[in-house]
Amino acid sequence: MYFLWGPFLSRVRTAKQTLYFNWMAQLLPRQTSMFGGRGLFQWLEFTKLVGITIQGDGTIDGSGSMWWQETPFEDPVDNESEFIIPLNKTVQQHPPMPIRSELNGKMPSIKPTALRFYGSFNVTVTGITIQNSPQCHLKFDNCIGVVVHDMKTSSPGDSPNTDGIHLQNSKDVLIHSTDLACGDDCISIQTGCSNVYIHNVNCGPGHGISIGGLGKENTKACVSNITVRDVVLHGTMTGVRIKTWQVFFISAISIYSNFAKHNQQSS
Repeated sequence: MYFLWGPFLSRVRTAKQTLYFNWMAQLLPRQTSMFGGRGLFQWLEFTKLVGITIQGDGTIDGSGSMWWQETPFEDPVDNESEFIIPLNKTVQQHPPMPIRSELNGKMPSIKPTALRFYGSFNVTVTGITIQNSPQCHLKFDNCIGVVVHDMKTSSPGDSPNTDGIHLQNSKDVLIHSTDLACGDDCISIQTGCSNVYIHNVNCGPGHGISIGGLGKENTKACVSNITVRDVVLHGTMTGVRIKTWQVFFISAISIYSNFAKHNQQSS
């Protein structure tokens, strides 16, 4: 059963509320031409909530190919070529783009994240699948007490800038038992994050698990107490890495252990 949906924002403070996605439900965005080129930062957003749970076995489908073909592969904020030097020639300079959208007209330049939480406490996401997001699949900004488990993200390996899970200015985060396939970082940990524990994650295709990029334009960046363990990486561009623009007031404490790597593109 398919449901067409437009941008959704929840700003109502609630306590211990649960939103269920049934296995028969698949959310698809309406044709983006209706937005008249304004662009959107996210499709679904939950802001300043307490005790919110998203669960079920339904699917959020961002129909991202409509944006991917309009966007150059290089992310101006997080250009991978700035951070790595491939040890072989498996990383293409200009990878092939996904199949072009059949919609007429140019898509908005701002690509929306499929599901975002902002300024929320005690957030749980479990069971659902998020696929083909125009940009990040699942994002947490300024959140405390995040648990993500037994869920999936799924996008082609050549879909640009489609992080699986993106963390920024968030702390006390637990991510486990997830399958993350995307065209960018499976998990991206940005400045302001602390007490992040990641284990039993399947990552790939994608760029691996990344801390950063940190310190762009001489900005201060702090990341602390990050643990990543028991991760399977398959078809990823890198493994686990710290990306910095320069070493300038950056504190990162990370523990990596027990990785299985399969068909990794570069070391």
